[in-house]
Amino acid sequence: MLSKRNKLFYYVLIFILVLLQLQVLSVTEVHGEDKNPSTIEGIKPKNANEDIEATNTASLKIDSITFDKRTIEMIGTVVRFTAISKHENLDYKWMLFKDFDEIYKKDYSKENFFDFSMNEFGTYQVLVTVKDSNGYTASKLSEKIDIVQPITIHSVSVDKNGEQPVGTPLTFSVSAEGANLVYHWYIFKDSTVAYDGLLSENNSINYTPNEPGVYKGRVYVRDKFDKYVSEYSEEIIIYEKTVSETERLEKIINETDFVSKTKHFMWVDTDKNFVYVFEGENKNWNLIKSMACTDGKASTPTVKGNFQIDGRAPWLTSYSGDVKAKYKVRFFGNYYFHSILFDAKGKKIIDSRLGESLSHGCVRLRVDDAKWVYDHIKDGTGVYVA
Repeated sequence: MLSKRNKLFYYVLIFILVLLQLQVLSVTEVHGEDKNPSTIEGIKPKNANEDIEATNTASLKIDSITFDKRTIEMIGTVVRFTAISKHENLDYKWMLFKDFDEIYKKDYSKENFFDFSMNEFGTYQVLVTVKDSNGYTASKLSEKIDIVQPITIHSVSVDKNGEQPVGTPLTFSVSAEGANLVYHWYIFKDSTVAYDGLLSENNSINYTPNEPGVYKGRVYVRDKFDKYVSEYSEEIIIYEKTVSETERLEKIINETDFVSKTKHFMWVDTDKNFVYVFEGENKNWNLIKSMACTDGKASTPTVKGNFQIDGRAPWLTSYSGDVKAKYKVRFFGNYYFHSILFDAKGKKIIDSRLGESLSHGCVRLRVDDAKWVYDHIKDGTGVYVA
């Protein structure tokens, strides 16, 4: 039989055990009482196929969100999203995002699919939330879908038509529509790439052919989704440029440091028996007159070198007095420009030959040409005889 002290100790021990059991039960009930699912609001899409953890059980899961990728990317496309899950008797809520902003919401229903017409360009994603009969939820984010404006090339043109000489600057340009377009140009000569341009936001390119041939441009137009289309321009024929006699003479004079104190410059070409008159200034002379002449014969050649006009008179008379010439203009010493030869009275032409070398050193010209020099070429004009 227990003593009173032992009985008291026994009762106290039982009381303590009962209190401990009640505390354990209380803690278990607190941790198990949250049976109402939390709703998912204001979720911004981040990564494709992202699983958003179920609110109160790991067993509820959306396996995937499917859609037909072959039908996307074009504006106006109706896309069907389908949520795949092994669980049954689920309700589905859909949220659609465009460029990461929510644009549409469909409340809970039994439909595990969602149709939407993509009527604007942009990047789309859907977030689907499922709820089972116990009120547990889980969510999943779909892959991104880019609805793009198709690239359309309206025209590829070149600013010249038909045939052009070598050295003609060409401008190729393209008119196209799309999203954030960039352009890559190739220039072809006789079907071979003659120029490979850099990728650029500029829809045109300048190119100057330096060889004859058949040229055309080809442009690749690419958008921000790395989709591209290409097209050729029309062909243009570039031919070898024929340099005119005027251009050839001006090039010779302007490549040499010839100067004159007046706006004119004269060049006597004794090989071709021609006198050329230029107008302008140093390095910028333009041919304005070409005149056949007769210069000095081998025994009495015309002096060669750089000279200038210095004096004039209406007539030139030979030493013997039996020959005259009109409109003499001196360029050095006793060397003159003058007309063809007349008799002693200056009435009858006695030698009209031009284009030969047979004078005593002067440069003979037609009468009208000699008068033009006499009237227009002022003293100080530079003269080059070669």
